[in-house]
Amino acid sequence: MYAAWGFANLYRGNYPNMNRLRLTLFAVAASGLVATAQEDAKFEEWMKSVDTSAKVLRKLEKKTGAETVESAEKIGVAYENMIGYWRQKNAADAVKLSEEGKAAAVELASAANAGDAEKADAAFKKVGGTCRPCHEAHREKLPDGKYKIK
Repeated sequence: MYAAWGFANLYRGNYPNMNRLRLTLFAVAASGLVATAQEDAKFEEWMKSVDTSAKVLRKLEKKTGAETVESAEKIGVAYENMIGYWRQKNAADAVKLSEEGKAAAVELASAANAGDAEKADAAFKKVGGTCRPCHEAHREKLPDGKYKIK
């Protein structure tokens, strides 16, 4: 049926259902952009959660007790979410850093729960050590001072 239309008609866009095809392709492309924007928004929430919890931990003289455990657990959950996010983006380095961050957060929670301030301090430093390399590799500062994920 469509062979009768010929290549010239196809090239000019005179093809049955061409508008439907164009609309479908546009919808598919737009849905991909929306999904990416939603994922990036979730990622920003996780990063803000880590920042808030890290600020709480920095203020504590000793990284032991319930407040430390709660903050460490929040950080661990955020890192767990980030592992999946970075896997979808095929960013192996960020996956590795997220896994290390999660492991350090688990160590921190465990040490804090046991009352071992020395181990908790060391684990908190490990958590912090995963931030900068990932930010440098996967974050871009915009002219307005905000950041965008590369």
